[in-house]
Amino acid sequence: MADEETPESSSEHKLSECSNEEEGAVCPDSTSSACPEEDPYKIIAAIDFGTTFSGYAYALTSNKDNIYTNRNWGQTQGFLLQKTPTCLLLKPSGEFAAFGFEAVSKYNDLTEEEAAEHYYFDRFKMKLYDNKILNTEIVLQDVNGKEQLAVDVFSQSLHFMKGHLLRHLAGAMGYQPEAETIRWVITVPAIWDENAKQFMREAAYKGELIDNVHSNQLLIALEPEAASLTCRTIQTNSFIDNRENQTAKPTFEPGTKYIVVDAGGGTIDIVAHKVRKDGRIRELFRATGGAWGGTVIDQQFINLLFRIFGEEFINEFHAQFPKDYVELLQDFEIKKRGESDSVRVSLPYNFCNFSYDEKSVQNCIKDYTQKSGNSVKFSSGKLVLSSEIVDSLFKDPLGQINDHIENLLKRPKLRDLNYIFLVGGFAESVRLQSSIKKAFSERVTVLVPEDASLAVVKGAVAFGCDPSSICQRICRYTYGVGSYLPFEDGKHRDDLKVVSDELVLCKNILQVWAECGEVIGHNEVWRETYTPIITNQRGIIFEFFKSSKKNVQYTDEEGVEKCGCLVVEMPDMTGDMERAVDLEVIFGGTEIKVVGYDHTSKTHRETYIDFLTA
Repeated sequence: MADEETPESSSEHKLSECSNEEEGAVCPDSTSSACPEEDPYKIIAAIDFGTTFSGYAYALTSNKDNIYTNRNWGQTQGFLLQKTPTCLLLKPSGEFAAFGFEAVSKYNDLTEEEAAEHYYFDRFKMKLYDNKILNTEIVLQDVNGKEQLAVDVFSQSLHFMKGHLLRHLAGAMGYQPEAETIRWVITVPAIWDENAKQFMREAAYKGELIDNVHSNQLLIALEPEAASLTCRTIQTNSFIDNRENQTAKPTFEPGTKYIVVDAGGGTIDIVAHKVRKDGRIRELFRATGGAWGGTVIDQQFINLLFRIFGEEFINEFHAQFPKDYVELLQDFEIKKRGESDSVRVSLPYNFCNFSYDEKSVQNCIKDYTQKSGNSVKFSSGKLVLSSEIVDSLFKDPLGQINDHIENLLKRPKLRDLNYIFLVGGFAESVRLQSSIKKAFSERVTVLVPEDASLAVVKGAVAFGCDPSSICQRICRYTYGVGSYLPFEDGKHRDDLKVVSDELVLCKNILQVWAECGEVIGHNEVWRETYTPIITNQRGIIFEFFKSSKKNVQYTDEEGVEKCGCLVVEMPDMTGDMERAVDLEVIFGGTEIKVVGYDHTSKTHRETYIDFLTA
């Protein structure tokens, strides 16, 4: 559709409308153009950029079944872990200082004056979920309230992960592979909006993973989808509580239905899949979930601190000792996943000796215990929380997760569900595992992989090796392109009638590619041909729209939003108004790609739908 202020760039519908006779086929006769090219990559590398922890995995395309991970995070700090904290430290100038365990260590080693000048970011991924108006100009606040562009925070973090992986590969392979031989895969929650996915693509470009924003070298993988691919390949004895119990052996025969509950730090992300006759995976309904991840438990812990010590006490301590405040929360983050009923949280030295309004830590704990009757103790520099207290911190989020799963199981498509797979970092919480098994194990087999926190990143590598493995998805929105069509009395709105070079047209028509809730196959193609509506037209501006509604006719209807545009130049005037421009939309994957081609001048333009600047 042309911008209404520049009617000379308008377009007219010329071809017959695409049919929808086959399930998931938007334009069945045009799928041949989506044939995959020969894979130019030697390495598939995936980065799982989590809310609390991040990691990577990779495979050689010559041996795709062997997926490798780095299990030595934090080695210089005395750890050997599968992931590193998603924490970024920047110098006062805004330049990179450290990421992960090293960022935590260096930040803790700074003096209070130095810490106030540096930038320290943690758990910033959820800002993309919380921010409904997302663009590359939004800022993030660090622990002290200082601001940096969000895209810079993400890009510097991704740049570190890239460099760390390249050094790892150099050590493992004996040489550092060329950058262009690596296909990158970045994971995102399936319930994220499209603009958040585009934001990660922008950050990957600024982080030098790719040389242009629309590069095919980068794939966006949906976290629970990736985990689904991992669960299909795990050996039976690699599930928790399943080493001896072979009756729970999962099978993935055609017709098998299962849901994957990806319990991350920020979100609970759930997909429902069915195995097709050809062994590939079909999505049963679009991803669901919410912000009920492990950080909700952390916020409940902070609320408990407010009740014990007072909000002003904690806020003042945070302001005076931001490093110790971060250390306190990080210790709880680790302890909450343990198997013990009670939790012992280490209190930093400055916290143990802190007082506010003439109240000490010991006095606050004593007063709270007497007034509330809850068992909270101070012992050898630790805050000891009874099992009842810890259970109360988990109660609301676990209840929300179980209620959501219960509602999903009531859907007709899931009445014969075979399995629930619980994955993600928060899935390592014994309380979460027990809660879900208690609620659902009598009706369906609940399985938790031993390396639950690695299920996403390993599956992302598998997805990068074969993006068509998830071959059918449910369209989240109604998508289409604005257009001008010949005006028809009684069918079109009179207020949208326009005249151009003696043509009577209706503007603001939405030509729909796919409707909300429709089954879409991998790399399906919608194609249309357009011609100029005025003489000497030098280009066509295509405007793209989305809506959560079905049966959308016009682009100016309520709930219809512009989500991008593509300009195709037409510099060769030969043929004038008989010239043709093809618009091709490739979708059914995790992103939507649009290609425009002017036949006369051989001009070719393409883009991924840009949800950040529309």
